[in-house]
Amino acid sequence: MTYYRGGKVPLSEKTARTYSLDAGWRNRRSGEGEKKTIGGWFKRKEKPRTSPELQVRTFYRPGRTTFEGTPSYSPKKKAWVPSLPAMGGMKWLFRAAGFLLLVATVAWSRQKTTALLQDVSGMRLAKVSVEGNHYLTAEDITQAAGLPVGENMFKLDLKEAEDKIEKLDWTNRVFIERRLPSSILISVRERKPMALLDNGALYGVDREGRVLPPAVALAGEDLPLISGLPVKADAVGTTAMAESLDPALDFFQFLRKKDPVLAADVSEVNLSEPGALKVTFIDGIQATFAPPVTEAELRRMALVLSDLNGKGKRVGTMDFRYNDMVLVKTR
Repeated sequence: MTYYRGGKVPLSEKTARTYSLDAGWRNRRSGEGEKKTIGGWFKRKEKPRTSPELQVRTFYRPGRTTFEGTPSYSPKKKAWVPSLPAMGGMKWLFRAAGFLLLVATVAWSRQKTTALLQDVSGMRLAKVSVEGNHYLTAEDITQAAGLPVGENMFKLDLKEAEDKIEKLDWTNRVFIERRLPSSILISVRERKPMALLDNGALYGVDREGRVLPPAVALAGEDLPLISGLPVKADAVGTTAMAESLDPALDFFQFLRKKDPVLAADVSEVNLSEPGALKVTFIDGIQATFAPPVTEAELRRMALVLSDLNGKGKRVGTMDFRYNDMVLVKTR
């Protein structure tokens, strides 16, 4: 490729010149590699250098060469740049060495910083605060955490304390943070009970069927009661009873989705009879279903109540376990 040196003379009459990193500008018509001396009397031919590092660089010729096709043209810099001998396979070695050096430096500085902070006097634990608890007491949580008052703030193992608190049956998630210079904040997210389980004492039951131990706050909860099932001691804190509790839990979820107003009127679900779901509402009406309860059965119950109320009769019990028939007893 050649370099165009004017605009008035046709390209066919122009002298082609090339540029080499080792020999500069050369005139093709005067002979490749020729070098004139003073007066032009003597000429000396030089052997062309064929070193791979010294490549001939040609420049853009209008109408003949594209920028991208020109050697040494950098699309990123949008200019012609000389290329240097490549490092080849040595680059990854330098990068790996630099990365290892950086990791070692960070590890060393972290150890030194931790040791320095642990030796700082005055930063000792004086107060542990708890937030987010409702069923667990703050005392239960702090005792489970086992963070000794008076200990250096940076010697406390917060991960171990979190693991201990997560073992509490009511705990769903826990977060512990240092609040310098001398306090710790424990944030707890508890499991949410969906119903109460009556076994002499009130236990909580979450959506997964996990049996939660008795708590003082459960007595004030407006939740439906599940009765008729004995609670085993080894089932507390687990989902071992989930299969037997599923009919009641599925009914609660279904009713909350289809009719939230009616769901709020459910007082108790008795599971003492196999294959039967005995539901007692706040107004004293008892309805017996064969689980799972369907939307058609809810519509039939609404029609029966509406019809009997219109006749001035009060419903005592309703049984929906028979196909296309409802057994009703009035009060």
